[in-house]
Amino acid sequence: MSVPFYEKVSVPFFAFIFFAAPALACDPALEAAVAAHPGDSDSRDALARSCARAGRAAEALAHYDALLATDAGNADWLLGRGQALLALDRPREALAPLEQGRARAPAYEDIWRAEANALDRLDEFDRADALLSQAAAQFPQSAWPRERQAALRERRLREQGTRLSADLSYEDLSGGRPPWRGASIGADFRLGEARHAYAGAHLEERFDTRDTQVLVGYADRLNAAWSYSLAADVAPDAEVLPEWSFSAEAGRPLPDAWSLGLRFRHASHAAVDVENLSASVEKYVGALSFGYSLNVAKVSDIDDPHFGHILRAARDYGDGSRVALVAGFGEEAETVAPGVVQVTDTRSVSLNGLHWTSTAWGIAWEAGWYEQGDLYDRFRVRLGFEHRF
Repeated sequence: MSVPFYEKVSVPFFAFIFFAAPALACDPALEAAVAAHPGDSDSRDALARSCARAGRAAEALAHYDALLATDAGNADWLLGRGQALLALDRPREALAPLEQGRARAPAYEDIWRAEANALDRLDEFDRADALLSQAAAQFPQSAWPRERQAALRERRLREQGTRLSADLSYEDLSGGRPPWRGASIGADFRLGEARHAYAGAHLEERFDTRDTQVLVGYADRLNAAWSYSLAADVAPDAEVLPEWSFSAEAGRPLPDAWSLGLRFRHASHAAVDVENLSASVEKYVGALSFGYSLNVAKVSDIDDPHFGHILRAARDYGDGSRVALVAGFGEEAETVAPGVVQVTDTRSVSLNGLHWTSTAWGIAWEAGWYEQGDLYDRFRVRLGFEHRF
């Protein structure tokens, strides 16, 4: 019996051929040899690998199919077929030949690697984790199963984990007025690839009064371009916060690294209703982003709308961490006393961020200055944490 190809080499050959720099075509001499002798499996095998090196995955797949028609259990050819399907972005179809190859040749380490790649690309986290545990036992001298398993578990936590957040805020007001305090807690639940739901509670202390608010939200992808979110909150007998509010947001990417966002919010206070409509654009330049938002506010007992502007500059770093500088100016409807909503000229500047110290733990922070017309200035700080589990 002939010695399998995988026992003749000591390097991950198939991993190399599918990720090597692509050439222009399959080897012409091998193509001529196969055309002259279609049944020559050695020439066709060499041609299949030549096509793989050239980045011609579809042609490589056709040759591996022809080879497997003569020997359906050849582990080399099953791996080659699986790798070709992976190169064609067909990981679901790649699983069958890779599983069959692993069953036929359990010591063939490259098949285990390729199957782990397919499961990873399919987000089959449980199956991939189980396979990598088996690979760690099968190949105790190799570090890659444990390394891949750790990376897989971190990715699963980032993409599918529940996210708990909590924060405290403090705002010092000018003129010797009592400070404002706030506290929030919430949880974001992943329901699928793009869907997630949010629930939380917020406590706000202003002007020697306290309001308690409950919040819920839902977000999903509408289609390949648009995503949206819906949110609502209620604060019974509130004097500072709205008694209830509802908001809807939608956004989509635009060409040349731009994005567009739209938002509508209706807030019902004890004395008046406030409606806000805003539009924002953002430009991404590498890890930096620059944005502008226009906000149009309409208070129910005032005829004219009011306009506010927000400028943002942000930098992403690490794995999901961000720091942003935000400046605002214009007119804003704000509760300036219990039960009193007033439109004032405002100016503000703040620095905020989220720093992930690990995949599971992050620190959220904010510091800023706000001028509420001629009424008062506010200096705000906020500190919180984020936890994925």
